[in-house]
Amino acid sequence: MGMYTEIFVNVDLREDTPPDVISTLKAMCEKNGDSPLLQDKPSRWGYMFNNGSFYTPNTECGNLTYNFISKQWSLIAKGDIKNYKGEIEAFFAWLMPYVDGEEGEFVGYSRYEESLTPDLVFLSNDQSSATSEAGQGA
Repeated sequence: MGMYTEIFVNVDLREDTPPDVISTLKAMCEKNGDSPLLQDKPSRWGYMFNNGSFYTPNTECGNLTYNFISKQWSLIAKGDIKNYKGEIEAFFAWLMPYVDGEEGEFVGYSRYEESLTPDLVFLSNDQSSATSEAGQGA
C-alpha cells in the first residue's frame, strides 16, 4: 500500500519564470494528471495537489495566481501523495530556481504520515536547491 507524505508550498515566482514552468504548475493546480505538460515529470506530480489523506488534514488545493502590479505569479498548494521515489523532493528542487526570495526564506514543507513534525523547506543561497530541516516541537 505505502505511506502518504503531505506537501505544502507557498511562494512568489520570479518575474522571468519561463512559460513552460507556469504551464506545468497550472496543470498541477488544475489536477490534470494526464496533461501532456507533465509527461516528462515524475508520474505523481499530476496528483500532488489533488489528494488528501486521512493521516493529515484531508485537504488539498492548488492555486496559481498572477498579480498585475508585481508582474509575478504566486503558488499556494497542499496535497498528499505516496512519495515512493522522492517526487516531493524533486518538485522542490525543480521549483527553487524560479522562487523569488532571499536565502533562508520559508518555501514550504513535507510531512511523512508517521511524523509529528514537518520537514521545513527553505530557499538555499543559490536558489537552485532547497534546504530542509525537521520541524521543532513535539
